[in-house]
Amino acid sequence: MQKYTFLLSLFLVIISACNKDADVPEDSLQAYIDSNEEWTTFNELIACAAGGQVGFLDDAEAPLSMFFYPKPYSTNFKYYETASINDDPLDLSAFIEKEVPQEPLFNGFMKRFFLPQPSQDVWARVSYLSNDTLWYCKAVRIQYNEKPSVYNPALCTIDQTNPLEPIFSWTDGSTTDNIIYYQVISDERGDALSATYTTDSYFQFYNTDNVVLNVTRPGPVLPLEPNKEYGFVLMGVSEDNWVNLIVTKSFMTD
Repeated sequence: MQKYTFLLSLFLVIISACNKDADVPEDSLQAYIDSNEEWTTFNELIACAAGGQVGFLDDAEAPLSMFFYPKPYSTNFKYYETASINDDPLDLSAFIEKEVPQEPLFNGFMKRFFLPQPSQDVWARVSYLSNDTLWYCKAVRIQYNEKPSVYNPALCTIDQTNPLEPIFSWTDGSTTDNIIYYQVISDERGDALSATYTTDSYFQFYNTDNVVLNVTRPGPVLPLEPNKEYGFVLMGVSEDNWVNLIVTKSFMTD
């Protein structure tokens, strides 16, 4: 009797395991992780999405962008999304890989996936592989239909009293729910000189006193030079990593 009980228990365990595996779609982020157990995984990739804005990276065929930071020499860039905004954003098996084009930004400092206009808002994630480590981001809430991003350069002013250490200040305008602001300053070649996050509505180059997250590439930050043109990009981001506000400015140093 004990032998039959043991065999029945073993059978139930096997069936349970098979059913569990069957519940995970083969093209999901969870299945990708499960099939590569030798990889280390980190849920620390920084990403956000923007779409619906007019005047900045807007494209009729791909009006939505997923932005992220790739580590040097990283590969296997993948994009995933859920079927509905009602899916559990913590369930990695709900995130299904989608084949979408990509391009580098700031000469490779960032990347973005081009996304088609969604029929409904969803949750999304990205991942990449770096030195046998799989990096993937927290769930990003795509709000293209509910709350399209706003592009409004007029909301930002530049104080160049100190021409090589300008102060950028901005307001939220009509956007709401911004909890953090991302700033990139680039040179004439498009290289990112600095990339920082603040919760304040201002940033001074290159003063990091109010910087809460610094994603500038390691190494010394190059100072601004006189009589050069530079670019400034600002993104106001919500708690669920949707970009509500986008500002771009160009400025000349004295």
